[in-house]
Amino acid sequence: MARFKTIVLCIAGLTLIGIFTAFGGLRPVEEGAVSNPIGSSVILLPAGADDAEDQPENASMRWFKSSSPAKLKGVALVIHGLNLRPDKMNSIIDNLTRTGIDVLSLSLRGHGDNYAHHDEVDDDAARLETFKEVSYPLWANEAYLAYKQAQESAQQRQVPVFLTAFSIGGLIGLDLFASNSDVHFDRMVFFAPAISLRATIYLERLVSPFPRLVIPSLADDDYLANKKGTPVAAYNALFDALNHFEDTVGPRLNVPTLIFIDKQDEFIPLGGLKTLVEEHRLNQWKFYIVQKEEAMGTGTFHHHIFDESSTGEGVWRDMMAATTRHLLEDAAK
Repeated sequence: MARFKTIVLCIAGLTLIGIFTAFGGLRPVEEGAVSNPIGSSVILLPAGADDAEDQPENASMRWFKSSSPAKLKGVALVIHGLNLRPDKMNSIIDNLTRTGIDVLSLSLRGHGDNYAHHDEVDDDAARLETFKEVSYPLWANEAYLAYKQAQESAQQRQVPVFLTAFSIGGLIGLDLFASNSDVHFDRMVFFAPAISLRATIYLERLVSPFPRLVIPSLADDDYLANKKGTPVAAYNALFDALNHFEDTVGPRLNVPTLIFIDKQDEFIPLGGLKTLVEEHRLNQWKFYIVQKEEAMGTGTFHHHIFDESSTGEGVWRDMMAATTRHLLEDAAK
């Protein structure tokens, strides 16, 4: 028995070393960084949002209005991916507003302007420090508050509520839907939703006791909300959200849903998504297989499928046309 435990510990140690090597090592807290923990109940006032009179009074949400307000067709809650700049969802948001949909964009804590601002450190350091304190309950609460804003607007205009999200944004939104009887989305669109993960991703659990450590990202810096990487705290929140979702997923999620996924996605397995759909009899969920243009090159990051630069012009045009058809199918009848 002792020998078995020794072998297991050796394997775990080697695996942990492999993670450090693969991701370039874990980074310590920056000298001079803010060390005060951030409570899960904090909601910050914006430092200066555009169109302030139309914006909610916290830095996690921003409205984008339809280009045809007199003919509003719906209200969409849009949620970004893990350590992704929220404004990288703007291509999706622009398509939605052009088709007559109001959008409420949610920036999860540690992304965009949703962080604790401090005079003694620059914005990037302050955002990363906030990111090191995130949790699943915090992000779930932010999603619920955002949904209530979108729901109120939709009820006032008597239009449907949609959910459109990428990666962990899809997980947070679906978990919200599955967990709360007062939450309902009429239609949903997901881009590589993190509701099933490849086995290698679970290796991150080995560093879960060190939430403030930062793992460098594989993505280009231009996409990253925090260029130095993603704290283990954020991965812990991801796993906690997935565990909760797996306990609550059920038939109430069976609304018309479109899922975009690249078969070569580095994090999200198509087979795992299909298994989840089959097991829970989500027969209104449909898959759209994304095949990036050859011009994108062999080094392309397949998980990123949320704008023209990540998929190719023609592929993106077709994806947005499919999104519009899916969301507005009822309106066209």
